[in-house]
Amino acid sequence: MRIAATVTEDGLVSKLPDGPYIVIYDTEKKEAEKYENPGFTLKDGRRIATINFLIDKKIDHVITIPESFCDISYGKAKSSGIKFIRLDESLPFEKVIENLPSYLNNVVSDIPEKELFKKK
Repeated sequence: MRIAATVTEDGLVSKLPDGPYIVIYDTEKKEAEKYENPGFTLKDGRRIATINFLIDKKIDHVITIPESFCDISYGKAKSSGIKFIRLDESLPFEKVIENLPSYLNNVVSDIPEKELFKKK
């Protein structure tokens, strides 16, 4: 299983386009890979660029916080079969991976509408 999150410089899980890095943890290899987030520096289409990258990397689960996904990026992730590990707030990626079994108990296929990013 491949689990990803966008993270800050300090390794905290961030909103999809707001983390300069994407970390992908492979549960079989027990290894993490770190990439630059292709959506981070864009002006438009930031979430879609990030989702396209995750789909290309064959991600199974995304660790997410409220307002990470918009309607379009959420729809694309969902239709690609990506599941979500929802957090109420930003936590260190390493801490989530250390406690992965408990987080995997709460994997969901849907994100509530109220947690999606809405343009103001």
